[in-house]
Amino acid sequence: MGKKEKLFILWAVSALFLVIIISTFFGTSFPMFTIIWISVPLIAVIRKKDASITGFRQVPINELIKFTLINLGLTLLIYGIFEPWSHTYQELLKIITGSRTPDVTFIWLTKYSGTKAWLSMLLFSGFVTLFGEEIFFRGWLLQYLKKRINTNWAIIIQSAIFIIPNTLVAFFMIPLQGVLYTVIYTGVAIGIVGGWTAKRTNSIWPSLISASIVNLLAVLLLN
Repeated sequence: MGKKEKLFILWAVSALFLVIIISTFFGTSFPMFTIIWISVPLIAVIRKKDASITGFRQVPINELIKFTLINLGLTLLIYGIFEPWSHTYQELLKIITGSRTPDVTFIWLTKYSGTKAWLSMLLFSGFVTLFGEEIFFRGWLLQYLKKRINTNWAIIIQSAIFIIPNTLVAFFMIPLQGVLYTVIYTGVAIGIVGGWTAKRTNSIWPSLISASIVNLLAVLLLN
């Protein structure tokens, strides 16, 4: 087993440990999906002894910058088109931070304020929760599907599956916001755009960096 595989296993195990500890300590909703998203690729890497099957691979710096900026630009464009009049993400933040058991990604916004809250959320989401989503959907699942079907269909299918767990919060929104959140924000802005970026680079890093930045910017501007 190479250094990349050992690093991935260390990262994944640490992320699992942190998400369980933080959710227990702060009394958040149980992070079942995050545990699944991290555990499945972790088991796959241990079995195959190859971290590249999860998109956990190095990208040349110029390629990393290029595709991160493309991913970020397209995602912000989509948010910029829909958020000003629908307030979908703003409603999402109200729901998940106003609950008696807030989501573990955003718990920091209820416990701290200012820079401490934003930095804590950015680091935790980037290294744990968003990492889990990207390593499962734009990493392991996309790589798995690409070997069996057309690449474009692989991107669409992983995006469609990514929508399913996100429909849970949509039930607490008005119908229009629920549709926009699941189909446009989750399916297109993250699933399709992130999937396309992962296809071009065979890596999760551009989509993970982009998702972390977008998440932070949305909280700064809308919370």
